[in-house]
Amino acid sequence: MPTFSLDHNLPSLPVPHLDNTLKKYLDSVYPFLTELEFQQTTKIVENFRTGIGKILQFHLIERARNQRNWLEKWWLDWAYLEWREPIAPFINTSGCVIGSEVTTTLAETAKKMNINIAAAKAAFTCFYMNMFFQELRSETLPAQKSRSAYLSMDQFRKFYNTCRIPLGNKDRLVNYFRTANEGNCPTHIIVMFKNRFFKVNAYHSDLKLLNITELYNQFKFIIENYETKSHGIGIGSLTADKRDRWAKNRQYLIDLNPRNLEYFDCIEKGLYLVNFEDLEAHNIDQMLEISLLKNPKNRYFDKSYELIVSKTGLIGSNVEHTPFDGMVSTTVIAYVSENLKKLNKDITMIESFGIERKLVDPEELEFDYDLHIENEIKNSSEQFEKTCSLLECKNVILSNCTKEKIKSYKLNPDTFAQMCMQLAYFQLHKKPAPTYETATTRTYYHGRTETVRSCTKEALKWCQAMTNSEKSTKLNNFDLLKLFREASEKHDRLMNEARNNEGCDRHLLGLMLVAKELGLETPKIFTDHAWKKSGGGGNFLISSSCIGYTNTIGTCCPFCLDGYTMIYCFSDRGLCFSITRFKNSMETTMNGIVESLKSATQQAQGLFEKNPKI
Repeated sequence: MPTFSLDHNLPSLPVPHLDNTLKKYLDSVYPFLTELEFQQTTKIVENFRTGIGKILQFHLIERARNQRNWLEKWWLDWAYLEWREPIAPFINTSGCVIGSEVTTTLAETAKKMNINIAAAKAAFTCFYMNMFFQELRSETLPAQKSRSAYLSMDQFRKFYNTCRIPLGNKDRLVNYFRTANEGNCPTHIIVMFKNRFFKVNAYHSDLKLLNITELYNQFKFIIENYETKSHGIGIGSLTADKRDRWAKNRQYLIDLNPRNLEYFDCIEKGLYLVNFEDLEAHNIDQMLEISLLKNPKNRYFDKSYELIVSKTGLIGSNVEHTPFDGMVSTTVIAYVSENLKKLNKDITMIESFGIERKLVDPEELEFDYDLHIENEIKNSSEQFEKTCSLLECKNVILSNCTKEKIKSYKLNPDTFAQMCMQLAYFQLHKKPAPTYETATTRTYYHGRTETVRSCTKEALKWCQAMTNSEKSTKLNNFDLLKLFREASEKHDRLMNEARNNEGCDRHLLGLMLVAKELGLETPKIFTDHAWKKSGGGGNFLISSSCIGYTNTIGTCCPFCLDGYTMIYCFSDRGLCFSITRFKNSMETTMNGIVESLKSATQQAQGLFEKNPKI
């Protein structure tokens, strides 16, 4: 069955019932309000339900009658393309594979064999990324399923050959991917080294993919021929600027020399970018920091996917979030990792695949620029570095907390992680945290995500009981575990509802945007203090997502100054959290939240160990 053939058979994205959404919203704001505040918000919500909300709901239903996914264009525009601040590091994400470091012994052997470790690791990875592209092109990749339901594969079209284009007021997303049945599409890779751009063909002229040895030789050619040359000016750092300013500078470069447009076009149409770094990374903390926060001159942040290769051979990524969600890049990297495992060859065997055909030398894309652009590059680089100096990332692997262990408690591992995050934040900060967790809506036509507001009143009640030190009111382990179960069941229900597009955030966003399009005053429900206190308007204090049962971990910027990002996966080594915070926050603390997470998971596991039959 062709990869994309089922998308048009998926159900259209439904519009939730207004009463259900408002009931769910009220339930979600309760943990953050006093009784008086909650009464006031209840009145505001009721007035919305019986007044303007009914009118907005009518218009939203009308929109849904004419569009298979009423949210799709709004979400693309509102969440991404209309964003005018820099996309890096605020929108872009980074990732890395746990356990992918080159061992000291292997590195020493490779050096004795005169093997370029970075080029070799990149060649192995890129070959299987190119194989994934080939499977998408031929539509031989099986469509993904969730239980018995097929999932939309549309986002996979935008992993390759995709780029964001800066324009005044609103950017544009371009995608040149085509399946084999749809026609031709570009098949080159863009390589960056020392702030320079190079075009490398992924295919021979007879349409056969370059093998691993051939890719290695192409990468090594670039590194060896340019190692002693000066660094390029760093055109790529302009993509780290505010969007309107970058749009002006891109047009300025095109007007300066029409050949620059050809180079932009080549970058934008490429499969993906491979960035060879001057920096070394010896662990995933360092690799994620390099990928997300370093070296803007050797990046092109508008490109959908950039593979960041450190000198030590450890590989990360920088991902432009606009065209797809994290599960796409995670799926591609899982495919790469699984095939490398089956291949069972290390970098010392890099030449074993042979050179089957004459290779076309990589072509450098040499932009024409002037003093104005030099100054703009200097400014954008300095601004990026200043912003990124305020961010810190940390990865925590809890080896005693495995998916198998959590499943033995008859719990969903994702739910367990969310409950531990709630306890970790509450016992450290003495208050609940409005929390954003991603849920996929891919069972619907072109579905993307909905929000699970996982800081529920049930979760708060459990956290309060766990941190209660008063002997007279302290609950025993049996009762604490009962509260944990109740909070977990609530989270499971919210997750299932969100997957069915029955959360409250996307629906409320749609109603807000209807009001905007009708030229109406912003409804009071969105200006009420409860909206912001509960996380609305980008004020979630914990931004979280479960990447799954994978060794791939990633991170991104927190939603707000006093927030944390907590991305997590259940790796072969245990539950791994990737945490990011702003250093200039007076509220958050990296050491504090790390230790609190360790403590929270131990306490939660302890409840089950002490009550094994419950």
